[in-house]
Amino acid sequence: MKDEALELAGKLQYAFGDNVETSFVDVSTDEMSNYPEIEKILNRVKLPLTVINGEPRFHGGLGVEMIVEAIKDLSA
Repeated sequence: MKDEALELAGKLQYAFGDNVETSFVDVSTDEMSNYPEIEKILNRVKLPLTVINGEPRFHGGLGVEMIVEAIKDLSA
């Protein structure tokens, strides 16, 4: 899953340059304690989970086109 996330990050960087920041968080690590609101919903979603500006947006896959469109909508 991390490889797919890195590929997505590259595509987002290409599309948006420095206007977008990405990170990969392994939900099985203590790092999740930094995201208590996301941690609360993990049992109700399918991984991978895409969070944009702190809001869960997509789960169950990394639909690049959908994610790009969602980011474009935020900047419009």
